[in-house]
Amino acid sequence: MAGLFDGFEGYRVVGEAESREALTSALVAVDANVLLNLYRYNARTTTDLFAIFEKLGDRLVVPYQAMREFHRNRLKAIGNPEQATSEARGVLEKNRAGTVRALDAWSKQLAIDDGELQRLHDDVDAVFRRLQEAIDQATPDRVHPSTSADEDPVLSRLAELLADKVLHRPAENTWNALIVEGNQRVDNLIPPGYLDADKGDQHAEGASGDFLVYTQACHEAKSRQMDLIIVTNDEKEDWWWRRGPDMIGPRQEMTKEFFDSTGRRLFLMRASDLLNRSQVLDVEVNPLSARDADVNRSDIAEPGKWTAEAVEMLLQRLRGEGRRDLADIINAAAAAGGSISREEIYVLCDYRDDRKLRGITRPAARITADLQSEGYLPPSVAPMMKSVYVDAGQLTAIRIPAEVVDVLTPETRPSGTVGEAEPASKYQPLTEYLMALDADSVSMRFSEIEDILGEPLAPSARKHLPYWYSSQNSLGKAITTAGFKARGVRPETEAVEFVRR
Repeated sequence: MAGLFDGFEGYRVVGEAESREALTSALVAVDANVLLNLYRYNARTTTDLFAIFEKLGDRLVVPYQAMREFHRNRLKAIGNPEQATSEARGVLEKNRAGTVRALDAWSKQLAIDDGELQRLHDDVDAVFRRLQEAIDQATPDRVHPSTSADEDPVLSRLAELLADKVLHRPAENTWNALIVEGNQRVDNLIPPGYLDADKGDQHAEGASGDFLVYTQACHEAKSRQMDLIIVTNDEKEDWWWRRGPDMIGPRQEMTKEFFDSTGRRLFLMRASDLLNRSQVLDVEVNPLSARDADVNRSDIAEPGKWTAEAVEMLLQRLRGEGRRDLADIINAAAAAGGSISREEIYVLCDYRDDRKLRGITRPAARITADLQSEGYLPPSVAPMMKSVYVDAGQLTAIRIPAEVVDVLTPETRPSGTVGEAEPASKYQPLTEYLMALDADSVSMRFSEIEDILGEPLAPSARKHLPYWYSSQNSLGKAITTAGFKARGVRPETEAVEFVRR
């Protein structure tokens, strides 16, 4: 006779007491994203995490693939402090000048006294001066990509803590077999890591990176006959058993797989979970450290990405300024896979043969800067329109970022992604809900939408931001039919705002 969870081990929700107890006895395997974030946290949080790692002693390990990804992505995690500082200064100065212009225009309309206007100017200058000083004071403390390993405090501390704790790479034939298995699991949507399918061409291991981390950690825990905690800041559904924004625990398939192999328990924790539970290890940490570690840093991990919302706004502003030709060029480049030739531009826009293309990218660059200053884009993004030259000759093509191609051509994606077909009736309840609204906008959680639908959203709604903005799929059609459009979609917090058109 079997019990309630016999054969269903993955469905048992682990309590807080069990998680705390595991932290005192289980093997703890740390993923690359946690180590990389040691460069992104403030100094207090990084110090507190180091104290926890030290307390774990020989129970702390780093899988080979995790260490490989740490070294591979370390310079990107460090970033470019000088560039970030320069961009921040530029945005602040642009905002200061805009504020002054707004005050001048306002004062003329209301006949404000010159003395009062000057006092307001002084107040504005004082505020922006304090911000500039704060930026300047913070910059020297940052590690630079050219900082030597011996002078890098994070590397130096990790070298001490991880001595004899990085798992060795398996033998060549075993390693290659694991890569094949990992990529097959991605194809079959077996967790963890199947949402990394688009990384398949980036590295020799293809899309199997998460699986390599997971399987080596599991093997080490089995050899030591210990429960296993994997510490990762990856919050996607190919790791976590999720319900809406709540992360319940490891995916059921992973929990059962580990139990069937070892008879032991598998836990997933984030860096913030370690900090919140530090007392069980007799480690005192600052209460603010867990809050800092809980901040989503995907914008730092993947800098310079255009959002579907920002792309739409740029195109609207170009058209509003009478530059429909530039909007057409961008759309045509997207349809062609990312670039459009000089000859095609002349035909598309019906330009005269004697027309020069000098400065053609400037309007898009100016609007991009405006979107950055307004907070719709990160400080550093690839140019929307990049001129391509051959040697020192004339412009030969215009290239747009890859993510913009994905935004503007979602219907060209393979089946099962942004353009996947679904019964239109599935989203009819959402259409009816939006049409019944009196307000012109409403903010909703994905889970609230699922409650209205009575069933889960399509997987693409959580995997692909452009899915919400496309008119080629059932969800987009349902939103459009109701007279609304999606805005401010945030997959990391599973939130979206619907705005009446």
